[in-house]
Amino acid sequence: MIFEKSYNNSAALVKDEAGVEWIVIGKGIGFGKKAGDVIEEEKIERRFKNTDQDTTLKTVTSLSSLALSLTNKMVELSQRELGIKFDNYAYTSLADHVDFMLTRSKENLVLDNQMMQWEVIKLYPKEVAVAKELVTMVEKEAKVTLPDSEVVFLTYHLVNVGFDKETVQETMELSKLLDGILRIVSLETGKKLDRTSFNYSRFVTHLRALLIQIIKKQERKNDGLDPIFGQLMKQKYPETSKVVTKIAYFIKEKTGYQLSEDDEVYLILHVWRVCIIN
Repeated sequence: MIFEKSYNNSAALVKDEAGVEWIVIGKGIGFGKKAGDVIEEEKIERRFKNTDQDTTLKTVTSLSSLALSLTNKMVELSQRELGIKFDNYAYTSLADHVDFMLTRSKENLVLDNQMMQWEVIKLYPKEVAVAKELVTMVEKEAKVTLPDSEVVFLTYHLVNVGFDKETVQETMELSKLLDGILRIVSLETGKKLDRTSFNYSRFVTHLRALLIQIIKKQERKNDGLDPIFGQLMKQKYPETSKVVTKIAYFIKEKTGYQLSEDDEVYLILHVWRVCIIN
């Protein structure tokens, strides 16, 4: 890679052997370089093809060197701890958040997310634990003090990476729906759900998949379960069926989506398992 110009110490414009321009990110990658100098491949931590139409590039080139340096370390830690993979879109989204986070800290601006903290901690414990590590890292390296709400916002970014390019807004909507459904199950059954159990994990995984499709308005196909089987399930588990009816009403009220008979049958099985076979 041949150096063309520097945006800051951590971002530079380079050209490959084919003459294609790239924006590359790496610690000190643009420091002390002059046009025509060679950039070693091992110093490149992330690269973006330089196209005028790519708004992602405009974001990357406008960020501070500190924000990019911190983002690289945060991505490395998150990928190692959670087994997730940041694509360029997720990387840029996080870097933009980090840059804004540092600005808010300097100006003593706090975005309150107190209402969401409890449900986020409950629904995404692994991501929350990593987000806390990230906040500690930023505070230490940037010499700033961050509010607890930043843990919540970073958690959403981490959860977002684990899904198929959901926006942060979609992740927040998903969290609210999940929390509402879990509340219904606990209140209607009088059971304290064991969040460490396999059946709970399977139930939440099923709900996430279902709700993501609903939120993104993806076409959903029934599995073609025998209607008689559905009726038998409702007769066999009448109390659980009542709980699922309330879940269906909640989802309809919040999203406008009407659960199918197949959806309700699967939910009856999951709710019964999570409440009875912990």
